[in-house]
Amino acid sequence: MQEIIKQDKSKSHQEFEKLLSEDLSNRKLKEGEIITGIISSIGKKHVFVDIAAKSEGAIPIEELKLTKEIDKIKIGSKIEVYLEKLESNFSGDVVISRQKALRHKTWQKMEECFNAKKTVTGTILSRVKGGFAIDVSGALAFLPGSQISLKPLNNTEINTLMKNEQTFEIVKMDKKRANIVLSRRSMMEKARDKDKDKILSTMKEGDIVNGTVKNITEWGAFIDLSGVDSLLHITDISWSRINKPSDLLSIGQTIKVKITKITSDRKLSCSIKHLTEDPYLKIIDKYKVGNQYSGTVTKIMDYGVFCKLDESVE
Repeated sequence: MQEIIKQDKSKSHQEFEKLLSEDLSNRKLKEGEIITGIISSIGKKHVFVDIAAKSEGAIPIEELKLTKEIDKIKIGSKIEVYLEKLESNFSGDVVISRQKALRHKTWQKMEECFNAKKTVTGTILSRVKGGFAIDVSGALAFLPGSQISLKPLNNTEINTLMKNEQTFEIVKMDKKRANIVLSRRSMMEKARDKDKDKILSTMKEGDIVNGTVKNITEWGAFIDLSGVDSLLHITDISWSRINKPSDLLSIGQTIKVKITKITSDRKLSCSIKHLTEDPYLKIIDKYKVGNQYSGTVTKIMDYGVFCKLDESVE
């Protein structure tokens, strides 16, 4: 008799498991997907969500604090969660995650932006090896140190950026490694190039403009012309010979120059000496071959002597 009862119970249990399995199958719940559930209860450590499975899923309260939703949720509210495991964990609940659901949705949006070459906004969280960690709507991304700006930034400038939301371009995505690489510099370069095109459209060869000495080298200087860099070669600084550009120029100095060349690849050359006529052409008529003139020795070389006859004639 007891054996028959046991068989009946076993049969009933098997039938129940079969029905439950069929019911869960019909609900089409799949691990690794985002599903919508209803908050059934809110405890001290967990929020329980009914996802129409054989048991409820539990979200740790701390997770909802991280997503800044803890004060918004209430019993009966719908919530999207990421289904990690249908098989119950040690507490008998289905394993779900709100944070992963947000990240998953963010990743999808990031992929769309990446493919469409759209920008994203995010916040610089902290420094990491080689760059910075960026929060983009719950997804963690990496910003290489070289991609934060057009020029190296000091700590004060970086701290200022960290306090405000920034706009970035996605330059690389690796779903397998969950790796997202961003760039702020590329956006700034595009904006600069766009501004450069606009400025260049107002310039032409022969224009006389004001500029600021931006950098000085041994062979010349870079002049900022309303946001566009122009090369001032040492031979274009003065009609007379000079030893080095720094003899006549200093960084930050405002000077007037003449635009002498604009290349097809948008590179500019300028000149100071071409603001005036070549004095040599006028003065040279004063001198005749065969006549004697007084002069000042300026340089002695192995092959001869340089002698200045006039300020512009040597």
